[in-house]
Amino acid sequence: MRLPHWHSGLWQISLIAISLLAAATARAQVPALLLGQWEMHQISFVAHQTVTPDIMERMDNPEVGELNQEVAADVAHLRVEFRPDGTYRFTVQRLGQPDRLETGTYTVHANVLLAQSPGTVGGPSFDQQRLIQLNRRKLVVEFPVGQDLPGVMEEIEYRRVR
Repeated sequence: MRLPHWHSGLWQISLIAISLLAAATARAQVPALLLGQWEMHQISFVAHQTVTPDIMERMDNPEVGELNQEVAADVAHLRVEFRPDGTYRFTVQRLGQPDRLETGTYTVHANVLLAQSPGTVGGPSFDQQRLIQLNRRKLVVEFPVGQDLPGVMEEIEYRRVR
């Protein structure tokens, strides 16, 4: 049985409407202020609760301190670009040499950045990061450091490049 021409047209319109709604929903999961290029300004460790002296001492991480100094001296650059299509590109350059290139997809749910980067060893850099501050000039994210520093969060501040 052949459907009337108008019925087939309604089906196509319905598919287009569903596609547009899905695309709008996907875009709605990305805060507009997040889009663009960001460069890391500083990494910190934060404890939202009392920690032992041993953990407090380990929070003074020399590698993080060195990276912060390199960023301040303009010899290290950690940049991420969040694109409107739900993809991102993360690059690390130290002492003028490329150190890391990561690409993937991302969404934001309940102020938590969720990312996937199937080709990245160790997983995506931006998965499970909570957006602490987001405005036109500054992005601050935080995430648990892990078992090495229980109760401690790593906090990264980015500044907008463009």
